[in-house]
Amino acid sequence: MAPYRPRRAWRGATLAELLTCLAVLAILAAAAWPSWQRLLARHQVELATDRLAGSLALARATAVARREDVILSPLPGGAALDRGWRLSLASAQAPAGGHAGHAFAVVEMRDACLRIGLRSTAPGNHTLRMTAVGYSRSEQGGFLAATFAVTCRGEQRLLKLGAHGRVRICTPGQDADCDGPPQAEPP
Repeated sequence: MAPYRPRRAWRGATLAELLTCLAVLAILAAAAWPSWQRLLARHQVELATDRLAGSLALARATAVARREDVILSPLPGGAALDRGWRLSLASAQAPAGGHAGHAFAVVEMRDACLRIGLRSTAPGNHTLRMTAVGYSRSEQGGFLAATFAVTCRGEQRLLKLGAHGRVRICTPGQDADCDGPPQAEPP
């Protein structure tokens, strides 16, 4: 006959063990939250900068291919590029450079923290023109060299547009030749 073995009791976690586990998880989540927010902000800034660079490259390529000026302007109802922009042919624009023309590309940015500041040789204007030879010009007609500062929650990238329409992206504090102080973000 086999020796007697007592039944092993199967037991689960106690309430105290579960609460301790939840408390540890809450502490870890609270510690990771700021890093997570910075990561999301950096991703939004990189995405917006890359989309803007792609739009500028598309505007330049379209202008050269069609031999017609292309306009990059804020979305209708917007004064800046924070919420997005559109590309349209200059021949499709309203007489005063308005938004009446048909856009062949529209980019909408939906992140509320995103700010796209523009420092250029034509201050105060967020509209630029790519000429049929690929040069960037202001609406007043002169060459336009511009720096777009894309920011979100302290993260920043700069997109530099040369007068000949070439684009360069850099990150202040990381790239040695990325000059210019970071712009303060509005609250």
